[in-house]
Parts: sequence; C-alpha cells; structure tokens
Amino acid sequence: MDESSWLWFSLSIPLLGIALERLISGQLFKQPLLVVGRLAELLAQKVNRSSNGTRQQRLAGSMALFTLVLPLAIGLVLFNQLNPLTMLVDPLLLLCLLQWQQPMHSYHKITLLINRQQHQQARSLLRPWVLRDCEELSAVGVAKASAEMLLLRLASNWFGVIFWFMVGGIVPALSYRLVCELHQTWNPKLVQYRQFGRTASILYQTFSWLPFRILCLIFCCYGHYGRNFTAGKQGFRWPYSSSGQLLGVAASSLQSELGGPRLYQQKKVEQARFGPSKHYPKAAELDRLALKLNMSALLFLLLLSPIYVARIVYL
Repeated sequence: MDESSWLWFSLSIPLLGIALERLISGQLFKQPLLVVGRLAELLAQKVNRSSNGTRQQRLAGSMALFTLVLPLAIGLVLFNQLNPLTMLVDPLLLLCLLQWQQPMHSYHKITLLINRQQHQQARSLLRPWVLRDCEELSAVGVAKASAEMLLLRLASNWFGVIFWFMVGGIVPALSYRLVCELHQTWNPKLVQYRQFGRTASILYQTFSWLPFRILCLIFCCYGHYGRNFTAGKQGFRWPYSSSGQLLGVAASSLQSELGGPRLYQQKKVEQARFGPSKHYPKAAELDRLALKLNMSALLFLLLLSPIYVARIVYL
C-alpha cells in the first residue's frame, strides 16, 4: 500500500465506527461502559460517606474519578504507542463510546406510545434514561422529558465524543466519555452525590461547553436564527448553562415549551422554562426534533472534518 492509499485508509477507517454505531442497535459494544457505570456505583458505596464533611466528600469524589479515568486513558496511550495499527482499533472503541441508536430508538417508541395514549408504558420506557421521578408525569410531561432526554443525551454521548475524537483522537474521546458516564452515575441532583459528584460535574460542564456551543449554533439555523440565538442566551437560568443554551435554542426552534419543575427523589425542584409558554411539544414537534438532530449530526461532522484531516495529515 502506497503512502497516499495509507493516508486515505487512516482517514476513513475511524469514521467507519461512527457509521456502524448508527446502524448497530445491539448491546454488545455498550457493555464496557455499563461495567464502568457499575464500578462507579460500587466505588461510591465504599468511599462516599454521608458522615464526612463537604470537603472530604468532594475529595473522595475527585480521587474516585481519577482512579477510574486515568488508568484507562494512560493504558490506551501506551497501547497506541506499541500498536502500529491503532487506526484499526479506533472504530471498535468508537462503537463502545458513542451512543446514538439506543436513546433515539427509545425516543421513537415513547413518541409512538404517547400517540396511542399508553402513558404508563411511555413512562416506564423513559425512566432508565432520566434521573427525575417519572411515576406522576402527565402525557405532556413525558413528551417534554423525552425531548430533553434525547437532546442532552445525544449532545454529550455522541456530539461531545465526536468533537473530542475529531480534535484530539481516541484518548480525549475516551476520557470525555468516561467523565460523562461518571457524571450521570454520580449526578449532584441526587442527594447522596451532591458533593461527591461535584468534580465529575465540573469536568463534564467544562469539556462539554464547546461541542454544546457548536451544536447550539447549528440548531439556531432551524427557523428564525436571531430568535433562536437570543433564546440560547437564556441558558444561564439552567443549572448547567451549556445544557440550558441547548434547551433554549431547541425550544425556540421547535416553538414548544421545554424545561420547568421536576421531581428528584420525591422533592420538587423549580427549574427554568424555555420556549413559548404552554405550547407543549406534540407528535409533529417530537418528530421534527429527531430529524433536526440527524441533520445536525451530518453538519457537525462536516464542520469538524477539516480539523480531523489536518490532525491526521500533519500530526
């Protein structure tokens, strides 16, 4: 294989992983992250003690995070140094890291159940994807929660991973995805992780800011750009401003209300509302959200592809 053919091979093989993840709906390649999540839960049970003070809980959370992330990241760096065919491994790793098919499939099933007035089944299907209590959600609540779930899950577990892979390669992508998984497992919205999960939350917000911002700018193009961009400026009203910007832009683009109060561990938490008041998402808006995310994925790849090509060619 000549140098030119090898270059094209290097450029195309990792992208195969992105394509395959969109086509494969099985659980096989998702098992490693499920194992990481389970290890995080077990580790938290050992070191996260409510009797400790705030500082001790935050320190324990920081040490637990680096204990899980650093060995895997360093091990992958060393493996890449020793393995001359690392680009053959990248597609398999991306298959494990990316998450598009599962939340999108659940979202379409929830939408179908809402249309059939099967609200209890829709709530049951939504429950594994969100932290909030779902038992008392109305049909409107399920529709809003499923739209927010899909938007934020794909933003972190697909767009964010793609961004860090394109910019820095498989090691930053792995590190970011692990931080996302730990943030979801130790989310400070849950009382027991309010201090323990703070470091994971800060890292998640920091490294999600730029990919979320790019996705916001893409979403601004769906509809009235100025109105959507202005709506995104209201993101500071959300606990995580980057997520709030994304919800604000999406709500403006769909012309449907998102956000609002929700229950966590039977306690009501007031959160900001975005979009036109009491214009709740219906079947058409839910379908449009899925379509816009699919189009955004293509645009996202096109925008980042020059950076990816430059990294492969010159580094």
